[in-house]
Parts: sequence; C-alpha cells; structure tokens
Amino acid sequence: MRSSLQAVALWGKKAPPHSITAIMITDDQQTIVTGSQEGQLCLWNLSPELKISAKELLFGHSASVTCLARARDFSKQPYVVSAAENGEMCVWNVTNGQCVEKATLPYRHTAVCYYHCSFRMTGEGWLLCCGEYQDVLIIDARSLAVIHTFISSQSPDWINCMCIVHSMRIQEDSLLVVSVAGELKVWDLSSSINSIQEKQDVYEKESKFLDSLNCRTIRFCTYTERLLLVVFSKCWKVYDYCDFSLLRTEVSRSGQFFAGGEVLAAHRIIIWTEDGHSYIYQLLNSGLSKSLYPADGRVLKETIYPHLLCSTSVQENKVQSLSFVMGYMNERKEPFYKVLFSGAVSGRITLWHIPDVPVSKFDGSPREIPITATWTLQDNFDKNHTMSQSIIDHVSGTGTVGVTSSEYVPSLDKLICGCEDGTIFITQALNAAKAGLLEGGSLLKDSLPYKVLKGHHQSVTSLLYPHALSSKLDQSWLVSGDQDSCVILWNIFTEEILHKFFLEAGPVTSLLMSPENFRLRSDQVICCVCSDHSVALLHLEGKRCLLHARKHLFPVRMIKWHPVENFLIVGCADDSAYIWEIETGTLERHETGERARIILNCCDDSQLLKPDSVLPVASETHKHKSVEQRSSSSYQFGPIPCPGLQVESSCK
Repeated sequence: MRSSLQAVALWGKKAPPHSITAIMITDDQQTIVTGSQEGQLCLWNLSPELKISAKELLFGHSASVTCLARARDFSKQPYVVSAAENGEMCVWNVTNGQCVEKATLPYRHTAVCYYHCSFRMTGEGWLLCCGEYQDVLIIDARSLAVIHTFISSQSPDWINCMCIVHSMRIQEDSLLVVSVAGELKVWDLSSSINSIQEKQDVYEKESKFLDSLNCRTIRFCTYTERLLLVVFSKCWKVYDYCDFSLLRTEVSRSGQFFAGGEVLAAHRIIIWTEDGHSYIYQLLNSGLSKSLYPADGRVLKETIYPHLLCSTSVQENKVQSLSFVMGYMNERKEPFYKVLFSGAVSGRITLWHIPDVPVSKFDGSPREIPITATWTLQDNFDKNHTMSQSIIDHVSGTGTVGVTSSEYVPSLDKLICGCEDGTIFITQALNAAKAGLLEGGSLLKDSLPYKVLKGHHQSVTSLLYPHALSSKLDQSWLVSGDQDSCVILWNIFTEEILHKFFLEAGPVTSLLMSPENFRLRSDQVICCVCSDHSVALLHLEGKRCLLHARKHLFPVRMIKWHPVENFLIVGCADDSAYIWEIETGTLERHETGERARIILNCCDDSQLLKPDSVLPVASETHKHKSVEQRSSSSYQFGPIPCPGLQVESSCK
C-alpha cells in the first residue's frame, strides 16, 4: 500500500502577511483571487450578499505576483493564470486550489488577457501578454508555451496596457494596446489566427500617438461601440473608436494620480486613483465642433463633457504612501452585481456595490457610495476562536514574539526558530506540531522541553545547521545571523556561545556553506551574504573572518567556488562577476557581459540566492532558508578560463 505525506502549515494568532499586488473576481462572482508581494495567492469566498471570507492560500510563486487573469471559459473550467516578477506563470483551478500548469519564461508580464474564438481556433485559447519586453506575446493557455508574437512594424516598444475589442456589429475581434511612449496600436485578432498558426509575421493595422505617457488602462465601450476610454496617470481621455479622434481630456487634480477606469454603461464611466478613491461620470453631449472643411462632407464630431454623479467612500488612509490595486466587474446577468473592488498593500480587500443607475443629489452634487464589505486575513483569524496556537507560543509565553527565521533539523527532530527580539528557541519539532494540531494539545505543550539561546540584540534573520550539509562538521554547531550583521557560532547542546563575528555590514540575509570538495586548510567555511551587497567568509574552526568582500555594486544573486585556484566567485543582479582570492582577500578580477557569463558558468557547483533573500527580513514574516544548494557529482577542476580565449568554444 502506497503511503503519502501531506504538508501542513501552522499559524498562530497572527495571520501571515499578504501584501496585495493583484486582484480579480471570477466570472461566477463566487471567488476573489488576490496575488501578493510574498508570492502566494489567496482565494476568498464571496457570498451572494457580498460577504468576504478567506478560503485558501496557494503557494506556487517565489517572487511577487504582477498580474492575474482568467485562463479558460470559466463556465467550463474555473481556471485563472498568475504571473510573477521572475517570469513564473501558474494556471490554477480556483475550485480546489490545484496548480494545473506551471512554466518559467524570461519575461516579466504586467498584464494578461485570455482570448478564445471557438469557431476559428482549436485548443484552449491564448494568453495575450504584455510587460517589460517588446510588443505582445501569444502564449498557449494550456501549455504556457510561447506560440507567437504580435510585432510592431514601427516604433516597437514595451506595452503598458491592452484590451480586447469584440464588435457585435461586425463580429470581429481586435487587440488594442498602448506603449510606454503613449502610442496606440491595433492588431486584428480575427484575421490573424491563421497567420499565427502558420507562424507568419503579424503587424499592427493602425497606430496613433496619444500625446500622453504612463497609460494605466484602455477600455472599449461595448454598449455604443463608439467610445474608447484611455486612462493615464495625469489625465484620462475619451476617443472616438471609429477614427481615434479625441473627444475629451480631463486632467487630474494636484497631487492625485489616476490608476484605472471602466465603462459602466453607455456614456457612463468610472475612474479610480492610486489612493483608492473612485468617481463615476456621465458623459454629456456638448454640441458639435466646427470642422475646418465643412464642405468636404465629413460628419461633424461630437464633443463631450463629464458630469460627476457619485464617488466612493474610503477608509481613512493613515499611511499616505499606501497603494491600492483596483478593478471593476460588470455582469448584466441577474443576480450578479456591478462590483468595484480594491486590494491594498496592507492586505485589506474592499468592495463597493455600484448601483445600476447612479445619480447625483437633488442639488446636483455627487453622492457618496458607501463601502459594502471589507475584510483581511487577520479578520479570519480573529473570527476563528478555536484556532491553535503557533508552534512556539508555548515557549515564548505571551505568543507575541514574531518568528523571523527557522531551521528544521530532521536528524535531531529539532525545530530552531529565530525571533524578532533576538532570541532563538529550540524545541522538539514533531511534538510541537502535534501540540498545535491535536485536541488536548495544551497538555502536551506544557510538557514540551525547549531551549532558549540568548546572544543577539537584534532580529535573527538567518540560521544554518552545518552538520546537515557536511557530516564531518561538529553536530553541536549552529550558526545564526542578525539584523545588526552579527554572526554567532553556538553549541546547541550546552547553549554556549562559542564565538561572535561582528561584520559591521548590513543585515545578514543568507548563510551558506562551502561545498564538500572545497576545503581551505582541510576545513569548510561559511559564506555570509549581507544586505549591503557584501560577502564574508567565516572559518568556524579558526573562529576568524577570512574575507570580507565589500565592493559589489548590486545585490548578490549567486555564489560559486573554485577550489583549485582558491577563488570565491560572486554573481550580482546586474549579471556581473567578481572573483576574489580567498587567501589574500584581494579582488582578482571584475567582469561584466559575456566575460562574466563565461566565468559564472565555469563551475558546476553553485549556490543560488532567491531574489527576496537579499532584502531585509520583515519583523513579522516567518522566513525559511532562502538558499537553494545544488550538489553536483561532476565538478570540473582546473583554472578559470580566460574569457578572451574561451568565448567561441563556449558559444558552440
């Protein structure tokens, strides 16, 4: 009989951080999906009365989530797609929380639109993506493989935002985008399907400069099939979709920045700002503009002006820099609502029920639409009075100490937790988990043995148990680093401090150990990475710092070791490489570009640092080790190749 393991996460009375960076509501209006800076997604139940309750946390990204979108015909398959800062893309089933597909591409997406034309296309449809790359990527919605690209014939550029226009009148689909330079481009989707399937180049059919920068939203009015709303940071504009002539420009008030907008109905729009406010306008006809050549037979253009009907109330923003991501869902089927929704970096979701016919007051002044519902993860935790304590609440006493780093040692069945007050708790891992999960666990908690290590005066940011990585090292050793760049070597059996290393650098973000085949005077060494981009090598046996490399201009992303030449190779976020001679502590070489790439590829053993590992650890965040150590059985010894001589062979 095959056994299976189920992973279980335990939290205490404090909800895990969930700083919202993307938000959407599913087509059935039953689920809210949010993405966060921490990389996780959260699924929230949305009741028919617009009540919110957190349902599931989904862990699939290792970087901040940049956008969310529908990934299928939702009535048949309830799938959404998420994209992250580091190029990861995941497709999720929001009914059961399962990740059904995942891929990592060398692109940072900022917006995704799902497109499927059932009578012209086979398969599951396309994900049209834009972001920090030229033009628009077409990605297969099932496999997440790049199929094709919409190419600009002139002024190719990054795309800020996009929308799909479906015309019921002519039964044709188009893709409208606005580039970072403010150029509007139009691709014909319907007529491009065969060309894309045959891998032929597809170029835009129209383009026009809009004379504004930093476009945030572009929306087509499906009710009139005539108006086009384009929202920029400093203004919003309305265009005639037929010839893209400008009908109206509204400039923001001083200090206010627009973040998006939607079309509510014919000649009615909603505009929202970065600080969470929104305004509903009725677009009124102000007459006919004068044509320069009235005898040419052209139709005289209408001009419009906006009349403010309503605005939404917001909770007081105590932190002025607090940003919001917002969206609007308009379903004309009953009993669905017109819903404006927002997610804040604080983790709070807010909903407003927008009336079908918003009207101003009798005196013509705008009404204020009240908040319909607001909720956070912490509200879920506070509502649930039967939840268990966190795994170290029984040792920390008050239960208010935040865990900032942790290390699990299976060979000793020990859970080691570093806390924001500088203390380190060591307890029995499995018994502590049982105490948190099982009824009557309070009796078990009272009998749980634990140790407290006190030596740090700042938050503990990193932990390393060296014996788990090399059986030749002392089983009693534990290494910890803190916010004050102090690294301590402990004896966890006697609770004794064996040595303190004062690095006089930034907070310690990672503790790594040299590979087994790299030995300095027959001993392995500890590599300490700090947030000020410095790297230190610590010799535990000798209790001394061998090297403190401080000249890196960008965050450290990779550590490599070269045992024959006794070099430490440091790869940084700007793709540069620094080669340090360990014995003398001197910088042997600094390379960029192709030379740096060759040097970083010359050794097989490497230790990669995740992007978030170079950031200071938040005091309330439970951080695990952010280092992936990849062992290799085919380590290639020999001198570092000279880039000038090795470029050709490496390329081959």
